[in-house]
Amino acid sequence: MNEMTFLQLQNEDKNADRMAYIDFKIRFTGFINRSDLTSMFGLASAAASNMMAKYLELRPENMEYDPKLRANVITNKYKPLVNIDADTALGMLANGFNKNKLIDNPIVPYARIGYIDNPLDTDAIAKITRAMARGYAISTKYYSKSSGDYSKRTILPTALLFNGKDWIFRAFCKKNKELGKFKFFNFARALKVEEEFEHLRTSQEDISQDKMWNTMIPLLLIPHQDRTESEVNIIKYDFGFHGESKLIKTERAAFIFMLKHQWLIDDRTDEKKEKDIKNNCKPYYNFELSNKDMVTILLESLDT
Repeated sequence: MNEMTFLQLQNEDKNADRMAYIDFKIRFTGFINRSDLTSMFGLASAAASNMMAKYLELRPENMEYDPKLRANVITNKYKPLVNIDADTALGMLANGFNKNKLIDNPIVPYARIGYIDNPLDTDAIAKITRAMARGYAISTKYYSKSSGDYSKRTILPTALLFNGKDWIFRAFCKKNKELGKFKFFNFARALKVEEEFEHLRTSQEDISQDKMWNTMIPLLLIPHQDRTESEVNIIKYDFGFHGESKLIKTERAAFIFMLKHQWLIDDRTDEKKEKDIKNNCKPYYNFELSNKDMVTILLESLDT
């Protein structure tokens, strides 16, 4: 049986949603056990075992039982049962499995603006998310936007996020055998991904040790002084001020750099503002960061 769409599987099997879930879980997390099916579908233990047996009738070489993990794990002979693109899979890893996401049939007219069809390598993404779920490293040739570097590095994926445009993952990077640090990586620029099963994540490489991820910082935002009264009113509606003159947004320290660019937050120093004035440069900002000094001090203390 070749890889199928979910609709094709529905025509073949009355348990299509169970089969698709098992296939999704095995492919993108690397393991599944009966409790997963119990939690997802409310199945009794015997019924969950029966569903896994039915899946193995369709894909007998896709998984095998690991007594150490007490779970069925993916094999190197895995062949997808259901066609799930990377974007859909990442969305379900973040928000939960949803069979409706496998069918392009929105309830009301819907479209995504500027959507790029299949920019992600599904097999590469699956290797990264399996490593994230099971706690081991990957090696990849990663193209860094900031440095232009394109070299092989060993990283340990820890968390998944979406910034409104790109799928990104957080990871502990051990490039060039340095001490290492937690960084963000864009899935699309992680190339030649290989799983390093023997390199297990240590306690120091776990997300619980990621200070920038675990520290929440309040941002005190006020509409920028350069905005007109009409623009200020629009900003207040768009960002949910609810009648207040300021907006307090508490965010992970690791996200603040990205949020400043997305929300157009002015955190320039006085020197930078003077330089912009001299150069007749007047960038557009929605907000001024009124607690800039506090945020700067906190970020610098976490980055040491």
